Amino acid sequence: MAGGTLVFRTGRFDAARCLELVERERITAWTLIGSMGPRVLDEAAKGRTDTSSLVNVGFGGAPASPDIQQRVRETFPSARPNVAIGYGSSETVAVVASHGGEDYRARPEATGFVLPTMEVRIRDEEGVEVADGTNGRITVRSAYTMLGYWNDDDATAAAIDDDFWLDTGDVGRLEDGVLTIDSRARDMILHNGENVYPIEVEYRIEDHPDVAEAAVYGIDDEFAGQVVAASVVAVPGAVLDPEVLREWTAVSLASYKVPTLWDLRTETLPRNPAGKVIKDALRGERVHDIDPLSD
Repeated sequence: MAGGTLVFRTGRFDAARCLELVERERITAWTLIGSMGPRVLDEAAKGRTDTSSLVNVGFGGAPASPDIQQRVRETFPSARPNVAIGYGSSETVAVVASHGGEDYRARPEATGFVLPTMEVRIRDEEGVEVADGTNGRITVRSAYTMLGYWNDDDATAAAIDDDFWLDTGDVGRLEDGVLTIDSRARDMILHNGENVYPIEVEYRIEDHPDVAEAAVYGIDDEFAGQVVAASVVAVPGAVLDPEVLREWTAVSLASYKVPTLWDLRTETLPRNPAGKVIKDALRGERVHDIDPLSD
């Protein structure tokens, strides 16, 4: 960045204080990581701070649902033309794909165009490259990719092959050079022989006006292999009903994708320092068991 100022805030994330910082320092560009998005939007809705200086708002750490994207455009109108997203990881070091503006509007579920400095291939479980538009494991190669994990040759060998292709652990697809993330490989749910990609279900749940954020994951089941579970955070003042959420989700998704276990909460979802939801911490917590819709 040339001619710009980087503003850092110490301590734990606090939506109100971050917005105060935007107002005081007249911040122009801000990247919302993980759960920062819905928390900032809820706080900004109170109208206590002037955020008109923001002309560029991005997402990182995790995909943002179309509903969250639209709320950002409405909450920060001066940044509306420049809402964007980027995809990368600690292992890739640099951004792998990104897009914003009208491209992001046209493809709200995509992560963006693969950057010229990156090579991306989508492979099946045997390591064979798959056809355009087919989901598989995302592998990346570039001059920026990490050399390996510190003092862990086994982990390095599992992640990087002899041709220096890095297995990101994410599932997605390429279509005409545009990358879309469907799920982390270890998060994909296998229910009665059917693959369920959590992000698709999360996007549908988050479209509900009473939902701030959602996480979908699998819970082991003796008969179905895994059942679909959802932890859902209500917007301030809203009361969630699992039956209503089930019906809402079933409108646009196949019955096997609709969660049958619901964890309804008012506190934010647990996340790691990178902003990713810690789904292992959610499994086994309080749930409302609802019979699945009939096929």
